[in-house]
Amino acid sequence: MKIQNSKTSFLIPAITLAVILSGCFATYQDSGNKSVFTSLNNCQSFTDQTDPNSTPYKLCPGTAGYQLILRKVAAGRKSIEILSDSQQSFPLNYQAVVTRQMFHLGEQAEWRIAHSSTGTQPVALIAEIHAHENPDEPDQVTTIYLAVAKVSATESCVTDVIEQQGVSRAQLQQLADKAQQRACIGTPPH
Repeated sequence: MKIQNSKTSFLIPAITLAVILSGCFATYQDSGNKSVFTSLNNCQSFTDQTDPNSTPYKLCPGTAGYQLILRKVAAGRKSIEILSDSQQSFPLNYQAVVTRQMFHLGEQAEWRIAHSSTGTQPVALIAEIHAHENPDEPDQVTTIYLAVAKVSATESCVTDVIEQQGVSRAQLQQLADKAQQRACIGTPPH
């Protein structure tokens, strides 16, 4: 398992990450956040009329007034944009912050939802990115990355990228629950 965040511009080996995670999560208390899963396959197709190329995109269900846009990016890959409840769009740019290689998205997104007296609010989004990083076997998935993005009405961006292998769902959710306090990733990992 490897992780990348804004404070480390490289992927951390699994043994180092285990030490980091044990320290980080040893004091973790249940945030009370819950998960809501939404499909990345059950989406409506549209054409961007503001684009001179009439680029198609898909609008996918979300939660608490938020939705997801799947849009083609460089070399036919698709990335996610978070569409806030006020209709502001935040591109997550997986092609720039997760992998420069070919990839496809997993079948669903996991939203971390906070409940308060004013209602429910998404605080993070977790998505699977299936990378095809072996040029000799372009159809083979070599690594599955989990991209954690913080979500808010004013800023949404990827804060952490973790290899799926070796991380538990609980650890991933704990990291997502802390995404609001983390900085955005600004540079691609490799």
